[in-house]
Amino acid sequence: MYAVKNRYYKHSKLDEDRFRQILELFCQDLTAVQCAKQTGVNVRSVNSIYLKLRDRIAHWCESNASGTPGLNASRNSEFTETVGPTYIDSTSDGVIGVYLYLMEDQVYCALLNGALPSEPVVCEEGHWREYPVGVDVRRDMRLKIKNSTFQSAHNAGDIERIEDFGHFLRMRLTKFKGLRREKFYFHLKESEYRYNHQNQDLNALLLGMLGETPIE
Repeated sequence: MYAVKNRYYKHSKLDEDRFRQILELFCQDLTAVQCAKQTGVNVRSVNSIYLKLRDRIAHWCESNASGTPGLNASRNSEFTETVGPTYIDSTSDGVIGVYLYLMEDQVYCALLNGALPSEPVVCEEGHWREYPVGVDVRRDMRLKIKNSTFQSAHNAGDIERIEDFGHFLRMRLTKFKGLRREKFYFHLKESEYRYNHQNQDLNALLLGMLGETPIE
């Protein structure tokens, strides 16, 4: 079977109309199983498309996070094999360490690969603030925020934004009823993208992104 014309998915056997339908359901934050039921496309194919979309979103987030040092290095190729450096607390092997970078009304995320700093980092020149937190991926996706973060927060608004993003992340990810560590980064970056574009048409944004550089 030959590939059909699809401006958003190179070499795909899926026609463009069906792909746009899947993309719309992805933007509505439906799971792959729910999407498959509505489109008639098998779950394996939908999962493959979802993964490609999340990877593209992660790349977009990495390339557009200017002013946040170290953010582009957060895609760790050894993340699936090592457990020590990626955890915020060695006594809780279900908690993954994450840096949250706050800049104006935006939140950027990176995996924590190293020792947990004792205090947040503030860069007045770049107007970003860096906060280490943990995400419990084996229980309820709640943020684990150390007391030092509250005590050393740049301002009360930062804590409110951290907690707001934590609530947003938890509401999104608990529907998966468990999440494999190797997939966590992509879900984290997707959540970042959705959070920062809550008041925009996500479907139109992704169509524009994929129109410039299709997935393959």
